Amino acid sequence: MSHPIRSILVGALALVATAALQTTAFCQTELPDNYKWLEDVHGKRAMDWVNEHNAASAQILESDPRFAKLQAEALKVAESPDRLPMPDIHGNTIYNFWQDASHVRGILRRTTVSDYLTKKPHWKTILDIDALGKKDHKSWVSSGNVALEPENRLTLVGLSEGGEDALTYREFDLKSGNFVKNGFVIPKSKMTVSWLDKDHLLVAKDWGRGTMTTSGYPYVVKIWTRGTALNSAREVYRGAKTDVGVNPSVMHDGQGHRLALISRGRTFF
Repeated sequence: MSHPIRSILVGALALVATAALQTTAFCQTELPDNYKWLEDVHGKRAMDWVNEHNAASAQILESDPRFAKLQAEALKVAESPDRLPMPDIHGNTIYNFWQDASHVRGILRRTTVSDYLTKKPHWKTILDIDALGKKDHKSWVSSGNVALEPENRLTLVGLSEGGEDALTYREFDLKSGNFVKNGFVIPKSKMTVSWLDKDHLLVAKDWGRGTMTTSGYPYVVKIWTRGTALNSAREVYRGAKTDVGVNPSVMHDGQGHRLALISRGRTFF
């Protein structure tokens, strides 16, 4: 006669094994994407869906008696002209990205360290995103900058149209406050970019058919040389379509050493 506890354990293990096999088989079967239409972020069907759900959420939130007071307090803090301008320190220069009622999309501005420490710093605007959007007839949103270390004079300005994930990068001279003539310009794509040196970039982007993962991110990294066509960039690493994504980065230390890295995300975990 078999031991009752042993029988229970054997039965439980059999159930776990069966469930694991069923899960594996399920995961290996690609299910149809019934919500692919949501990827058309400006499409009528997608926007109708968003507006419907936003309205339902707003009705619940705004019916709460605490909502109006909390909203007013949050806006007062977020829009306060006295809030701390977060410093981005480049030697003796402080850079800050600032948004207010007059600069909805924001301005990149600078001052000196000594001036920053005063009660009312004198800021000089370097780049006005609102003005750039009007000039380009684009709904530009700033997506941060990728500066060339250690000088931090040249930077790649990231611009997103309407806040989407795909970016456009343009080379910008922080000292002159101008985009670099015939400088690096990378058209819209989901991408990651890093400076290898002044004349070379590591770029992971949509290089065309078969270069984006199933989850929608690049997995091919290329080196692009200044003064050459983007499509002539040389491939240096290729992941797999089943990866989450592949990203280049470059690390620097105080002695001028440089380390180029490529990270490959095979899963989300």
